[in-house]
Amino acid sequence: MSAEQIKIRVRGKAQPEQDNCFATAAGIPSHREKDDNYRSVIVQFAPRWRVIVCKDGAQWIVQHRTADPLHRGVWRGHTYLTTRDSLIRACARLEPLSDPSVMAILSVLPDRIGGDA
Repeated sequence: MSAEQIKIRVRGKAQPEQDNCFATAAGIPSHREKDDNYRSVIVQFAPRWRVIVCKDGAQWIVQHRTADPLHRGVWRGHTYLTTRDSLIRACARLEPLSDPSVMAILSVLPDRIGGDA
């Protein structure tokens, strides 16, 4: 996935040939960070862990789902970060980077949120 594709998904605007996997059944992504279908999900690296862009675009948030089984709890912020390196370090502590696709997605993010890749 390229940096441009990530930016497109983060903004909730899928390309015509792309599925917007974060949209509701009605096709409208949510603006609430706690929702499963939040519009600015960068990557979900485990059933109960994901990285999002906050609703104001000021920081990345590593979120954890509050309940197990899935679809019972809501997503809550675990770590709040503004640099890519700190985001990668935070995710590494949670051990999701064993999946090369997660590292590939995180590595094309800009150095700082709001900056260019």
